Amino acid sequence: MDHLEITEADIARSRADPRFKQVLLAKVLEALLGALYRLQHDPKQDEAGARGLREGALMAVQLADLIRSIDERLRAPSRA
Repeated sequence: MDHLEITEADIARSRADPRFKQVLLAKVLEALLGALYRLQHDPKQDEAGARGLREGALMAVQLADLIRSIDERLRAPSRA
């Protein structure tokens, strides 16, 4: 999954369907982690690349938190 194309229709659907949003975010997270892996193993790594790794790692954590919060909201009604 080198290239993930998200359309306006995907964005609109994600606003209405939390499960779809969760899957979409998971795909984005997977693509981000792949990019971070490639950047980490780039033999031409420089200061800008290291900064990109740090920023990407923070973004990955935020995405994971969003995915988890959606999961918790989706499970909450079934617990009640």
